[in-house]
Amino acid sequence: MSKTKRKNSNYKNNIGNPEVTEAQSFIQKNLQVIIAAAITAVIVVGLIIAAVISSLPEITYVEMEFEGFGKIVLEIDHDTAPITAKNFVKLVKSGFYDDLTIFRAQKNFVIQGGKDDSADLTPIKGEFESNGVVNNLSHKRGVISMARTPSENDSATSQFFITLSDSAAASLDGKYAGFGHVVEGMEIVDAIADNLFDHAIDHMGFVNDKDSVKITYAKVINYNK
Repeated sequence: MSKTKRKNSNYKNNIGNPEVTEAQSFIQKNLQVIIAAAITAVIVVGLIIAAVISSLPEITYVEMEFEGFGKIVLEIDHDTAPITAKNFVKLVKSGFYDDLTIFRAQKNFVIQGGKDDSADLTPIKGEFESNGVVNNLSHKRGVISMARTPSENDSATSQFFITLSDSAAASLDGKYAGFGHVVEGMEIVDAIADNLFDHAIDHMGFVNDKDSVKITYAKVINYNK
């Protein structure tokens, strides 16, 4: 028998196989159902993935450079203080903090900066316990938080502070809105503080403008711990 005949013989045998024809017939009859089931499965998987992603905490990383000292990286926690975090990141993205200063450093407490007296900014809600908002971020060493007028809970705009010691938590927790922490460059924060200590003009640690430390820039970055 020639190769051609053998091929034809195999072809005829397959056509005559009832299992093959029944499977083909099943697929043909149920094709729309099969396609619909496949599409549904893809949609369900997509919804599961979207749900997982949406449940992850929203985090932004901000790099801030200080003239003559170096850079730090801040991890901004949107879940803990969403209004505060959104406000800070918006200011960073707009370039607001570029060329502003760190103008205060109080030992074992904080460094403070980000003031622009010419800016017309809308105050934000104070996200802390004494203002009716749950905020579980304790003001331990390296936490960034919003400064405000002591007598006005909803008066924060742009000024921020970074804590220098765990002991700061005792007087700040529940009263100020912590919204992130330093993940890189805490030694830079310490160096800035040490420099400003020598120029303090009062017990609060404020310094004259000429002795303040310039924020060269602040920008949102991609960062891997």
